[in-house]
Amino acid sequence: MRRFLFFMGVLVWVALASCTGGDTAFPVATGKGTVRAVNTIKTSPGITFLIEERLIGAVNYKSSTTAQQYDDLEYIFNFEVLFPGDSGLQRIASQFLDVVKDKEYTLIIGGTLADPSIVVWEGDIRIWSGTETVFEARFGHTSASLGSIDVYFAAPGIVPATGQEIGTLVFGEVLPVADYPGGDYVLIYTMAGDPATILFTSEVMTLAVQSSFTISMFDADANEVAPMSVRLFSASGSSQVVFQASVASTLRFFHTSMALATADIYGDEAVTTLLASDHAFGDVTGDIPVVSGANLITYTTAGDTGVILFEDEVILFPGAHYQFYVVGETDALVAISIVPDRRSVETRAKFSFLNAATNHGSINVYVVLADTDITDQLPIIAALTVGNAPVSVNLQSDSFDLYLTPAGEQTIITGPVRFDPALGDIVDVIVLDAIDPSSADIIFIPPP
Repeated sequence: MRRFLFFMGVLVWVALASCTGGDTAFPVATGKGTVRAVNTIKTSPGITFLIEERLIGAVNYKSSTTAQQYDDLEYIFNFEVLFPGDSGLQRIASQFLDVVKDKEYTLIIGGTLADPSIVVWEGDIRIWSGTETVFEARFGHTSASLGSIDVYFAAPGIVPATGQEIGTLVFGEVLPVADYPGGDYVLIYTMAGDPATILFTSEVMTLAVQSSFTISMFDADANEVAPMSVRLFSASGSSQVVFQASVASTLRFFHTSMALATADIYGDEAVTTLLASDHAFGDVTGDIPVVSGANLITYTTAGDTGVILFEDEVILFPGAHYQFYVVGETDALVAISIVPDRRSVETRAKFSFLNAATNHGSINVYVVLADTDITDQLPIIAALTVGNAPVSVNLQSDSFDLYLTPAGEQTIITGPVRFDPALGDIVDVIVLDAIDPSSADIIFIPPP
């Protein structure tokens, strides 16, 4: 046995010696490149992005992972998603990449979850000396619904005209990087060859010199007012919205307090801009266009601007939807202003719940399969208090019963209330005070 082990050890030593002599069989890194992913699948959940089997991060629609440095070697990058009914992530796409030193790579995943596609944008990593008076930018096309588009990027006041575009793109393409002197710029997208058909005009942009940017157009989702959406990605992968010029925000009002009388709602300090009238307890408006910026929201007695019932200031960013709730008791009314998540995701239903019932200051919310007793169940939302912003959870497609109990108890306040969400649904629920203070009303809010 000892002779056998010794002989095997000699063979291993000879094999290792032969591998280390002369040229090595393993590649040697000489530098690093950077890699990130961008998600262009509008109805997708967060898509998990991996290098081989190691997690890099999750990337939501219109977003990017942070740029990660990797040695200039060969890798397989993978994309995975959690589908309904699965206990683990499923791989939907993979991309081989031979990383080159001082190069940056952006992997654009598009198509559908059932049939995804990947496009790779490649560029050089810019090293800034610190004296440059320019920034560099490149422009991409990641709007799945659009065909060919023209890109204009120039000083404010530009009027699109044939021949003045900086380039033409189809989905998945990106223009070569170019340097631009520091200053103010406006970005305009039009249909290709048709400068009169403007798809997007940005507000004035002032970008930092000695910086690198990638700017791309996406299809807007239900969270946005305009049909197109533009994102700016820094070299590190961080992203920000490029706001569209002359696009209003919207406000949707929810009357959720018995203590607040039927009211007219105004959107200015002078109480002249009427937004909604005869807004009674339990009422919900549609989306009402409102100028972006700071807005003083004033509730007056219906038909009488001389009696102010409640007022609060709300700050709105351009092109976004907002929801405005008034909750609480007499002399203790508070406003809740949120940006709702209305984007439909094909792998789940989104369930949002607001407690506006002052008779039940802290409640547990149970959502159980239909005809299931809650005795041995845990609440899906625990200790939801009046005055807090809505809480959101994800659900699968099924038939459910909804119950409310006081926090820490299983005494039923109300329920069961049956509902049957489908994948992709957005379910907004508000609990309101009922005439019977021991009970409560559960209201399912229709879409705007």
